[in-house]
Amino acid sequence: MSQLDDAAERFVVPLRLNDGFDQLALDELCRQIDRFGHRWRTSEAIPKSAALILSELYPAISACADLYSGTSAGE
Repeated sequence: MSQLDDAAERFVVPLRLNDGFDQLALDELCRQIDRFGHRWRTSEAIPKSAALILSELYPAISACADLYSGTSAGE
């Protein structure tokens, strides 16, 4: 589970620090989610620690949105 937690932290921490979006960190986070997802596909439940990591991702990312406000490429 530490690989998933580490990947989440490597992506979210720079966002919180206003250091920008790290595509490589996001790619690694996606790989870890996919890896664990394949493992849990036939399970009746996932570990509570994994559920906590996954459930905290959206609020953590969303909370950083104001740090990156501006015009998008389509505007």
